Amino acid sequence: MASFTELTKTAIPSNAIATSGSVADAWEHFVGTGEFNKNYPRPVIATCWQRCKQLGINPHEERARSVLLPEEIEAKLHNDNLGLAGKTVLDRMAQTVAGTSHVIVMADSSGRILYSVGHRQIQSRLEEINFRPGSEWAEDVVGPNGVGTPLALGRPELVLGSEHYCQGWQPWVCYGSPIQNPGDQSILGCIDITGPAKNIQAEAMALAVSIAHSVESSLSIIQLQRREILRNSYIDMQMRWPNDALLVLDETGYIIDANSHACVLLDLSAPVRQNIAFSRIFPDLWISVKACLRDGSEKVCEIRLQNPVMNFAQCNIRPVKHKGERLGCTIIFPSGRQTSGQSKNKARQYKKQINTADYTFEHILGNSPAFREVIRMARIAAQDELNNSVLLIGETGTGKELIAHAIHAEGLRLGEPFIAINCGALPRDLIESELFGYVPGAFTGARREGSAGKFESADNGTLFLDEIDSLDPDLQVKFLRVLDDMKVTRLGSIYPVSVDVRIIAASSTRLWQAVEEGRFRPDLFHRLNVMEIQIPPLRERGEDILDLLEYFLAETCARAGRNELTLSPQILDQLMNYHWPGNIRELRNLCARWILTVNGNEITLNDLPAQLLSPDAGKHQAKSTASDLRSINDDLIKKTLVQTGGNISETARILGIDRTTIYRRRRHWQSP
Repeated sequence: MASFTELTKTAIPSNAIATSGSVADAWEHFVGTGEFNKNYPRPVIATCWQRCKQLGINPHEERARSVLLPEEIEAKLHNDNLGLAGKTVLDRMAQTVAGTSHVIVMADSSGRILYSVGHRQIQSRLEEINFRPGSEWAEDVVGPNGVGTPLALGRPELVLGSEHYCQGWQPWVCYGSPIQNPGDQSILGCIDITGPAKNIQAEAMALAVSIAHSVESSLSIIQLQRREILRNSYIDMQMRWPNDALLVLDETGYIIDANSHACVLLDLSAPVRQNIAFSRIFPDLWISVKACLRDGSEKVCEIRLQNPVMNFAQCNIRPVKHKGERLGCTIIFPSGRQTSGQSKNKARQYKKQINTADYTFEHILGNSPAFREVIRMARIAAQDELNNSVLLIGETGTGKELIAHAIHAEGLRLGEPFIAINCGALPRDLIESELFGYVPGAFTGARREGSAGKFESADNGTLFLDEIDSLDPDLQVKFLRVLDDMKVTRLGSIYPVSVDVRIIAASSTRLWQAVEEGRFRPDLFHRLNVMEIQIPPLRERGEDILDLLEYFLAETCARAGRNELTLSPQILDQLMNYHWPGNIRELRNLCARWILTVNGNEITLNDLPAQLLSPDAGKHQAKSTASDLRSINDDLIKKTLVQTGGNISETARILGIDRTTIYRRRRHWQSP
């Protein structure tokens, strides 16, 4: 390792040294007034000071806080890759830096100092401000410094004397450089060199960068060593099971190697040595892999394949350990354990059970006041840090599952599984095994290796239970027990498995009605009903009907590759006054029907199905009816449109009518 004088000087800002005295004046003025005087500090420092002011950091702070216990530091230095690599590099530097008036520290990505070497007297002085292992030096906690600022900026940075926002650090100068992960270039930590502010060493910045690069090189060696151990495990597997599909993953879910059988079975078209993220290709299997890495035990599971011939495959997941540390895992797909005979029906059924949330609130259409309230409540539920249960109440076709998707996708469990199951679509004996899983031999026809239930599959994620009111009373008791202690016992087993699952339940009827009728347990109802969201039927969302119609028409026309269809003025009243018993699902299906049956480009009364033309079609009229037209004349609507610059929503608000009324009147004006 090069010494200070052997390293090339890096670009230290010329005004950092020349104007250090004026920066002290600028600091006093800023702390006193919150404004900058003529002695303006460097822009990067000025920005930091303003952020410190906003965060309420004490400018007269004289001592940082400790956040790590000695045993926690030791664990990081001996078990963590950054700790292992950084300690080795700093130990090599210890003798060199001991003869200078400086100290070198290594911190993690949170700004917590893990290790320190250097001049002993300087170390003792720095301990007075708690600049030592275990203390926290993130910029948003203690202001600009040689640890927190490079971490925040993602680049090397100098902080000199009075540039420190906290007065306690101002006698010091800090030179810091971030440490990057050699793999994905993420920031793992930081190297900082600190010394007295009166003894500025321009070469110190170059040394900090050099040490950070040395740590990165050591990290690369450690990663190569770990990969070599994983590959040796893979080679051993190949010798023992030459006819099976085999692959090996590291602890982050990236494929290290795979044989040709695995490439064919899993449809791995890209070279496996290109660091394919297995966790993204098979997120359902990744759940079992994480469990294997967490508890160190072998797992057996079944996954859905993207293979056109084989639909499902069973596999064994085994941890790879070295000196007590779990480095990754091997996955073995035994030959003859892939299933293709049951193929189409089973695959189709499997696809209906969504394992990831595909929709956010941005995908949900609706601007009526009633529906805006639904979205507001759903967003609150999504950000609930306690992950309380959510109960969605709404008629069939109102979009309950879509709302559940959005709550998960924009919540704190994003990236974890989203598992959906319809409690009313499965018989009692099947739904119990689907929810709670079973062990080998639990019942006739059970898989030899057993099966995880939906609770286990949704671990760390969200379980959406539609038609919850159809649960059998006996199952309600077991379900309530799981909700209370978050432990699942598979059928045929006596050993509970801990899970962490958020529940979103849904019902097409008022669940309390089922309680009053004795079909649903009141204690389970109260357990689920932490946050109830009532989703209004489409007939109560008058102004949304036209928006949804136009959207679904455009979508289905584009998908079918035909010219866009328009609605004739004659059918608007019929559509607006129809009670839509099937809600959004019925409306969408109607648009799909029109794509097939309408010959021209305009939809007329002749294209409406019989139920929309029946005398009872408008028995549950939406708010927007012909009475609006009688109370508001055309001239007033036109005048208000001019005043609002053609803003239909604002015009409707001023006149107290629905937007759909204005749309209809405009169509009449434009008709010949």
